[in-house]
Amino acid sequence: MKKFLLAHYEKIILAVLLIVFTAMLYYQLMFIQRAQNQKVKVTVNPTEKPSDYEPVDFAADKKYKMETIFSEWNEVEPTEASATKTQLMTPYPMAECVYCHALIPASSYPAIGETKNGKCRACGKALAPRIKVEDDLAGKSDVNANGIPDDWEKEMNVDANYVSAESDEDSDGFSLIQEFKAKTNPTDPLSHPKYITQVNVSAVSRTRFNGLELVSVDRTKPDKKDWQATFNVVRNGNKRSAFVQIGGSTFSSNNVSFSVIDIEMDEKTQEPIVYIQRVGKADERIVCRVKQPVYDPAPRVRLLNNLYSRTITTSVGAEFTLGTDKTGKEVYRVVSADPTSKEVVVESKAETPETFKLQPAPKESADTNTGSSAIPGAPPTTPTRKDDSPFLQRQR
Repeated sequence: MKKFLLAHYEKIILAVLLIVFTAMLYYQLMFIQRAQNQKVKVTVNPTEKPSDYEPVDFAADKKYKMETIFSEWNEVEPTEASATKTQLMTPYPMAECVYCHALIPASSYPAIGETKNGKCRACGKALAPRIKVEDDLAGKSDVNANGIPDDWEKEMNVDANYVSAESDEDSDGFSLIQEFKAKTNPTDPLSHPKYITQVNVSAVSRTRFNGLELVSVDRTKPDKKDWQATFNVVRNGNKRSAFVQIGGSTFSSNNVSFSVIDIEMDEKTQEPIVYIQRVGKADERIVCRVKQPVYDPAPRVRLLNNLYSRTITTSVGAEFTLGTDKTGKEVYRVVSADPTSKEVVVESKAETPETFKLQPAPKESADTNTGSSAIPGAPPTTPTRKDDSPFLQRQR
């Protein structure tokens, strides 16, 4: 027997594998047959699920009667909270997006007097609050339908048949419709609205004196002129200490020279406050507190001219110029700037000075700076000319 197994073990193994394979094939065929029988059974004798439909008697139910559907209760204007959902047969007001020109709910534009911007539901861009529009035509003739009376156009020697409301006849940067609203002469480059009215605040920031830090104040002596302030300064890239007194010798940090002009005690915290100034700036008072950052007292200001999409960087106390010799120059001095509210106050340098409060630019304009104003009724952007741009980046 042993000799037989040794001589035919390969055939025996193949026979066993064949038997196993045949058995597996048989069970697989049986499984497929049962599955097909089950499918036929379900198809022939389906099991119906209970219906969740509730019968409605449309003739008896009052809410489906015509007098109820078309009652005065349904004929109401949609509220702001349901600007996209109205009652039966009641349309809701629509408006056109100034960017993508899609029809959107009128409520996407915030109401007159609102401070926050809305948002276009089609393109997602910010929409400024609505403004009150007055009828400038008042029944007058307007052949070219540009919103400007023909009589005024003829009086100003403007072709009333073809001229566009966005045209700039005198190349001063202001369109015809803007000059009409401001009652200025559209053919005289020196007659136009003030350029400062087209300027918004893009950013207000404070500049830190890096490397300059008040460490301590020695107040052991009775006279504060003998008090000694210790500063950490940076010289030639190395951090060092400077010991100074009121009216004493100057000290420098990062190649900027300072001198101490006064030392006071804070009434609330009873901590010393050291006032310093840069050499050569007699009207300056830089506040230094122990272990706190030291900032330039004059905030940096970045302004945005919506008319030409140009920016200017200046600071409190500095001057900047708008306009050219051809269109008339306007010189302004930055009086104050609030980093929190981003409100900037400027004063005109003229025989009769005027003060203007510049407001922050709309978010869309400040972020993209594309030249398209987000303010309804704001002037259109005009391509910048090389020689006569009315927004000179001049600072004094």
